[in-house]
Amino acid sequence: MGKDLTRQELLNRDLISYSPKRWRINIPFKDYNLRVEDIVPALSGAIGKVALVAAFAVAWAEGFGINDPSFVVENVRLEIVIASIFTIIFCAFFNPYAGPPGTLAPLIPVVPVMVASGVHPLPFSILVGLVGLVISAFKYFSQIIKINGPGTKGGIILLFGILGISSSLDNLKSWTYSNGAPELLLILLFACLILYILLSKFQLRWLIIPACALVALFVSGLYGLYPGLRTSMAFPIMNPNIWWNEKWGIGWGINLGNIIKALPFAMLAIVMWPLDALAVKTIQETNYPEEAKKAVFDMNSTYTLVSIRNIIGAILGGGQIAAVWRSFMIPLGVVKRPIGGSALILGIIGVVFGILGVPIDIAVFPPLLWLVLIFGVFIPLLEIGLNTVKSIPTAQIASVCLITGIALNPVLGWVASIFIENFKIIKDPENNIELSRRDKVITIIIVSVTIISYFLANVL
Repeated sequence: MGKDLTRQELLNRDLISYSPKRWRINIPFKDYNLRVEDIVPALSGAIGKVALVAAFAVAWAEGFGINDPSFVVENVRLEIVIASIFTIIFCAFFNPYAGPPGTLAPLIPVVPVMVASGVHPLPFSILVGLVGLVISAFKYFSQIIKINGPGTKGGIILLFGILGISSSLDNLKSWTYSNGAPELLLILLFACLILYILLSKFQLRWLIIPACALVALFVSGLYGLYPGLRTSMAFPIMNPNIWWNEKWGIGWGINLGNIIKALPFAMLAIVMWPLDALAVKTIQETNYPEEAKKAVFDMNSTYTLVSIRNIIGAILGGGQIAAVWRSFMIPLGVVKRPIGGSALILGIIGVVFGILGVPIDIAVFPPLLWLVLIFGVFIPLLEIGLNTVKSIPTAQIASVCLITGIALNPVLGWVASIFIENFKIIKDPENNIELSRRDKVITIIIVSVTIISYFLANVL
């Protein structure tokens, strides 16, 4: 018992004394420590990253009818290597206060809607990055959190959670039926549900991604279904011309019409950034000692990095939208480690995964991919959304977002709920936050720009 306490004190001391240099080279073991605990979030983050990028690539490939069998695997290889290099350079050496750039998983179920709306992934990703840079530079993320009240937040999070579970279940069902084992669907879901409940009970839920991966591989293996290990060792394709004109087959798409079509969805993605990061920040602040303020990631420098990474990744041919690396940051907070050392291990593992190729084959194995998304991303989103809705008026505002988002478009659901909430069309006595005139003007601008660009996109 004393030994455990000593170890805990050692970890707390690392957090409290964490003070690496900003925008100068930091040396591992000199400017920050590495511990065996750093391996856990690094491994979880690498597994989660591959699965989430694969889900993005699968969604785009299905939407655009891309039949190239190497598209998904090579896109994952490209994205994880880019993210890992960014993580090593910036989060391990130059600014260990910034969270690594990961994947905006809640946006995955919106990809089919974006394809149907004529959104081209390149201008969309560049637009997200540019808007993100502006907001980071002026430190407006707290403002975004403020003007999205509890009803709007709960509605968006619930909407993305429901859409994600629905699309993931459809894909998992199609895979089990196509392999002549429809009962496998229920067995996989039941096994992971029990696992999810047990890990929650023992406060080990941060292990859900690697645990779901193991369950998917083991249970499918009992049916004689295994990942196809076909991808050989290689460096990622980093020729934008090959990607956009051959792999994607949709060209560069940089024109005014595509920018207008992408704008409302880009704004929705940006809104998700601080909401997504807030959950991660809360976990760190809850688990770290009060004196360990420097160990909690800095939101503005994180999203400056995420924005730049989003633009570069898109130009090179990537299909994901970046955000804080959630599958890394949540376990990091739970095992009580600062960013630097674990980010270094994460970056190294990510580069190794990308070059080897075989880990990507395993991660894109359908049962592993969709179970990781359901239990590692979308069910937690549902829980967060439900916890946000704490009164009947808040539930009514969230319902507007849900119904409009499902019936028409997620973007319209968001702007409808933000307008209703901020102008007290549905009054919530428990929401005592009074918005300033400036906040209301910002709300009107957001709603107007979003609706105008949405309707222009449908005309063009």
